[in-house]
Parts: sequence; C-alpha cells; structure tokens
Amino acid sequence: MLSALESVPWSVLYALDLLAIGSFFFSYYRQCYRKGYRIDFWHVQLFFACILPNMILLPFARNELNEIVLGRDTYEVMRLIPVVFLITLCGYFAILAGGALWRVRIGMGLRKTAVRVLEAVPRCSLMLMSSKSVLVFQTAFCLVLQLLILALYFSQAGFGFDLRSFTFANPGWRPVALLISNYSVIIASHCLARYSEKKERGLLYCTLLLTFGLLFFGARSNLVSIYLNVLICYFVRLRGRISLFRLVTVIVFIVAGGFYLGSLRAGLYSPGEFFATFVFLILYGNTFSDLRDFAWVFSNWNHVFWAGRSYLAALLSFLPRAVSEFRDTWALGVLTGSTVGFDPQAHPGLRPGVFGEGFFNFGLLGVVSIGLMLGVVARRVDIDVKRALAGPRPSMMKAFASTMLLTVSGALAITSGFSGLYVLAGVCLFSYFCLTIQRFFHPQRISIQSAD
Repeated sequence: MLSALESVPWSVLYALDLLAIGSFFFSYYRQCYRKGYRIDFWHVQLFFACILPNMILLPFARNELNEIVLGRDTYEVMRLIPVVFLITLCGYFAILAGGALWRVRIGMGLRKTAVRVLEAVPRCSLMLMSSKSVLVFQTAFCLVLQLLILALYFSQAGFGFDLRSFTFANPGWRPVALLISNYSVIIASHCLARYSEKKERGLLYCTLLLTFGLLFFGARSNLVSIYLNVLICYFVRLRGRISLFRLVTVIVFIVAGGFYLGSLRAGLYSPGEFFATFVFLILYGNTFSDLRDFAWVFSNWNHVFWAGRSYLAALLSFLPRAVSEFRDTWALGVLTGSTVGFDPQAHPGLRPGVFGEGFFNFGLLGVVSIGLMLGVVARRVDIDVKRALAGPRPSMMKAFASTMLLTVSGALAITSGFSGLYVLAGVCLFSYFCLTIQRFFHPQRISIQSAD
C-alpha cells in the first residue's frame, strides 16, 4: 500500500499541501484572529508540529541542495518524500480530529475522567510556583550543579558552548548533564511564570542566571523551553493589543537567536558569517528537517516495525544507556541514527517529526493515535490558557501550569525527551517535601494556588 504512494504525482501532492496550509490559515483567521487574538496555543502547536516543517518546507525537502546533508542517500530519500508527506498529512488531520473530539460530549463520563487525569500536571506545576523561597532555593541548587558540570567540561575540553558534544565523548557524564539541564529548565520556566504574575524581581534574576548557565550546554531547545510558553501566554493575554507585524518580528528574532547559538556551538562566532547562511540553515539545516529526516530513516528502514520497543526504552530512561543494553539498542536516538549509518555513541539521532516514531512502531495506527493525543491535549491547553487569562483576575501562573501538558504530550510523541518527565516528577516530589517543611515552620508563607 505504501509503495503505491511513491507514484502519486507531485501536482497532487502540492494541491494537498496547499489545501492543508489554506485550511490552517482559514482556521487561524476564524478561530483566532476574528475572536480578538493574534496567537493561541492551538495554532502554534499546529504550525510548528506540522505546517512549517512538513507543509511549507515541502518544496525544499525535495531540493537537490539536500545532497549536502544526505550524500549517497539523496536519490532514495527524494523518492520517498511523497510517502512520508502523505503519512504526515494523515497525522495532521488526526490532530484536527483530536481537537474536535475534545468538544464532543457523549454522556459516558469519558470527558470527566480525562479532565481529572489531565489536571494532575497543572496542579503539580501550580504547587511548584506556590512559594518564592522554594523556587529561589532550587535555583541556587541548580546553579551549583551547573557550575560543577561546567567546571569539569572546561577543565577537560577548554572553554566552549557545547557540553553536549563533551558528554557524547564521555558518555558516563551524559545522564548527569541531562538531569541538570532538565532540572534547570523546569525551575527557570516556573520562576519566569511566577515573575510574570507576581513581579518578584528576584525570580527574574533566577531565570536569567539559569539561562546563562544553559548557554554552555549546547542545546537550543533548553533555552526555548524556558521562555516560549510564558511568552505565548503573554501574547494571548495581550489579545489584539499586539500587531501581527510585531509578533512576527519577535518570532524572527527568537529563531535567529536560536540559530546563532547553534553557530556558537560549532565555534563560529562571527555574526556576519552567520547571517550570510541564515536562510540556508532554515531551509536545509537540521532544525526544521522533519520531512527530510523522516524520509531518510524510512529509506534505510528494514520495514520491520519496532512494535513499541522505543517506547519501552523511553520508560526505562531512568537507566543510563551505558548500563542498559536494551536502551542502547532501542532508544529513539539510537534507532534513527544507526538506521542511516551514524554512530549512536557520537550522534544524537535524527528528528523524524512528531509522527515518525509512531509510524515506525505501529504504522498508520501509531500515526493516528499520536495525532489524536496531540490534538486532545493542544485543544485542552488552548481552552485552559484563554480561560485563565480572561476575566477580571487573569492568572499567568494558571495559564502556564496548563501548558506543562504540552511538555508531557511532546515527550510521549517523541520519546527522546522522555527522561525529562522523570525529572519533572522528581522536582514536584522534592518541592512538595520542601513546602511541607516550610509549612511546618512558616505556615503563613505558603499559599497554594487554586487550580479552579
């Protein structure tokens, strides 16, 4: 069946592509812009998960310039672009269906059960933000951990912005660096979210200090994770008071900053050289390469489904790969990297988009399941954020707490970041312990935020 998709004419693919892009912007105009918003979480999730990397960049995914990255695999990858595009399109419509399902009431209590399950994560996030002193304490703890791992990095590899490469060369330190970075991101983002509502300047300083430390870790996603959801919540709160031009300008500067950090990681410090290659990095780099990387893995795949093994490896991510042969074989980064011929000990793997792992494990059933889950969660978060920021007492903290569900659903769709969920659970337990002690000595200082 899938082999028959290779012969679909490109004229048909482009027509479907334009249909998907057109439906997205029509939805944005009717459900976002016309309702007074300039941005919302539903359309942000659709845009960055599907529209930009798979629909807008479709013509560039089949361009011959990709040969710079693909080498001898170029022909096979180009041949399979139509297949993976149609698979991704199926996942995109599954997300739309999931968003629609959230609004359906069938009288079986399924919606109420789902609400109770989904509320657990925002409640834990609100608990973490309930005490300024606990956040400051954990910030200090994170900074100490950052200083220790960076001191080791600088002493052995010299000054640089790529701790990640150092940990690949020294795999024993990889889980330690990953734990510290995840811990820092969680605390920094919650500090920023509380600051955005309470205006406690000390928490802003905490966020900036943790951000500065993470600059040397070599993972742009860490920095994006700190600021992105809080920033989008802020834009949602502004509604029509921010113009589309300003919004697009802010997004361009954020994207450019992220790419420049990638240049720093590679040892290229000249801004002039960076901006000369900026457009090429967007179109043919490895940041929005979901469609190309999906096809790349597909072209070397032996067509034997992984049957959930990568998800099981993710559940075991509390174990370092060095001590788990199963994880060292079936982790997503290992599978995608080794399939195309990279050394998984030196390469983090490819990014086959939000639907790639689901497909390689369970075929189209996995794609549809992942799409439905992402749709349900994205719609729930979108509704919660707008409710939290509406009315006479808008709460940035409640809005941000709901966005933590996107972190969970993202880790389920792409399990290379699954270990972050264990760190999040550990941070919540540690925070509960700290709050219990603080409540015992200073009960008047604790004010747990309501999740209503």
